[in-house]
Amino acid sequence: MSPSLVAETSKAVVQYYELVYIGVGDGYYITNAPWDINHGGNNYISAGALMSFDAVQENIGFEITRLSITIGGIAPMPGDSDPFLKKILSLDYIDRPVSIVRAYYNHDSYIDSVLIYSGYINNGTAGVGLQTGAAVRIETSNNWSNFSLVSGRLTNDAKQQSFYPGDRGFEYCKQVQKQVEWKEEA
Repeated sequence: MSPSLVAETSKAVVQYYELVYIGVGDGYYITNAPWDINHGGNNYISAGALMSFDAVQENIGFEITRLSITIGGIAPMPGDSDPFLKKILSLDYIDRPVSIVRAYYNHDSYIDSVLIYSGYINNGTAGVGLQTGAAVRIETSNNWSNFSLVSGRLTNDAKQQSFYPGDRGFEYCKQVQKQVEWKEEA
């Protein structure tokens, strides 16, 4: 943290807003600030879309942590003609990046910012509630979700046999015509 941010966060009253990036389509940039914020060359829209997200938990272990983000789904995002609810669920969103930056302010003057979460989308669901209206809930997991991925490994029967003799998991993979999405164990 910069010295100015350390000084700002030691005050009795600290003003900050979250800047959320959702890497779906051309990318969505939303904030819970009462005004639009330009940060890192991106314009984070304050349209009331960012409704909530779970508390960000830090730990020193290499663990997969999960975080849910709830976004209002009625209004279209800037540049879209469809409501966010329809748009986000119609796009390919699995394993797309998500980041949350906390931007600190002193009244309306920007002080500094800190990346508080970075992860990937696991799931997206739509829902309607009495208090929230229509909303999209995005389930994410942190960067450690791909920690055990082995790069460069071919997914064919011969290569699978060399690592796991007798495993027939890829024996008929040529016959599968659709894309298979691998999920992590629950």
